[in-house]
Amino acid sequence: MTLEDTVDRHRLGRACLLVVVPLLAIALWGSIVEPEGGEEPLSAEACLRQEGEAPAWFVEEVLDVGGTQELRANGDWSVVSFVAEGERCAVASALAADLESRGWMLMESGQEGVLTGVKEGGRCPWMALSCTEVGEMVCVVVQVPAPAS
Repeated sequence: MTLEDTVDRHRLGRACLLVVVPLLAIALWGSIVEPEGGEEPLSAEACLRQEGEAPAWFVEEVLDVGGTQELRANGDWSVVSFVAEGERCAVASALAADLESRGWMLMESGQEGVLTGVKEGGRCPWMALSCTEVGEMVCVVVQVPAPAS
């Protein structure tokens, strides 16, 4: 990996955060989250995940995030992001096909690169999928309702 590739990856990670942070704010209804028990506040690195960390319900009902790059998720996996190679339309089409095969009915949201979906049964009755081109990569953000405790 060249220095230029490393710089591009860091830029891509920061660009993805520009998408993830507002979605996290929406997911948390704009409230300020205070860490419990002296925990450190969330940082971009703290949200980095390994593909094996995805809960079974997310892999079964939403997306199998195996093989993704720059996988990030909040604590309850209600907001998940990763990076994909390719053009936005091709990435969105492939993800839409996968979601539809899992029972999701998807529709365009009216905002470019954003799909919304509904599904009967399971843990997740709705979802939002955003695909944003960042250079030659695509930042994907998925938002689903937080699972019941």
